Amino acid sequence: MINGRKKAENRNGNYGAPKVQGKRDTLDLTPEILNRSTLRIPSREEAFARLAEAYNTTTDPKLKADLWEMLRVRIATVTPRKEAPVRRQETFWDVVRRER
Repeated sequence: MINGRKKAENRNGNYGAPKVQGKRDTLDLTPEILNRSTLRIPSREEAFARLAEAYNTTTDPKLKADLWEMLRVRIATVTPRKEAPVRRQETFWDVVRRER
């Protein structure tokens, strides 16, 4: 027995901690709550505006960093990247022609 575990290689699971059951009935997902008339998912533009508003109003640095990461990813998916034109690599004969 090493450090309270039976075997050193047996490292899957809770590392010797007792298993904990989740509490039942803590999340109320009744059909009335999940009804289409009451459940409203915002559009992408509205969700982006809410993220920007939350970023501008929060004072928590961790939340601000997380919101910035979400906004950065969203902006990256909306705006196309400007890629540099692909430059052809010179061959041996191109160098010979240039030096003549």
